Amino acid sequence: MVTASGSRPRLRRIQGKHWLGGVCAGIGYWLGMPTWLVRLLWTLLLLAYGVGGILYVLLWIFMPVWDRVPDDYEERAGG
Repeated sequence: MVTASGSRPRLRRIQGKHWLGGVCAGIGYWLGMPTWLVRLLWTLLLLAYGVGGILYVLLWIFMPVWDRVPDDYEERAGG
């Protein structure tokens, strides 16, 4: 999904909508898909292959953070 300017928003963690580090909320916003679906897929990846946990921690460390929750977060990622 792209913004009105024709580009995707930056991939960043979202602090105001997080359970742990805001990684899944940021990915859901970036992809334009519901956050619950990203969390479900992430959990399945963790349970099936075990790499989801390592990848999540790395993204938590290296992914920049939004200053505030984007105004269109509910519209793009569905909370």
